[in-house]
Amino acid sequence: MSLKRGLLLSLSAAALLLLAPVRGFSAPQQGESEQRAEQAKSVTGKVASIASDKKSITLEVTNGTDQQTMQFIVNQSTQVTGRVSTGSKATVQYQPMNDHQYVALVISPQDTR
Repeated sequence: MSLKRGLLLSLSAAALLLLAPVRGFSAPQQGESEQRAEQAKSVTGKVASIASDKKSITLEVTNGTDQQTMQFIVNQSTQVTGRVSTGSKATVQYQPMNDHQYVALVISPQDTR
């Protein structure tokens, strides 16, 4: 009986060691890119303008009968997946900011064939 009890006690202690949280260890925090992906939105429209310094792009977006102009900030993190020019159609994946500005994450030209 004491052999069984000793074995059971050893297994219980081992299980506690495996399941107990390690001091100073915390679960990995969600990365910035994962947070961006969660908050990212996408819109497709006609490129109305591209700033001469290439730091912003403006799209004319049609939603049903409603047409609006959206301006996006282009920064060093923005990925452009092809050639985009004024008058062409493009899709912009973006992240809304707290100050009602939009940061372009990915700008992709759309084939108009």
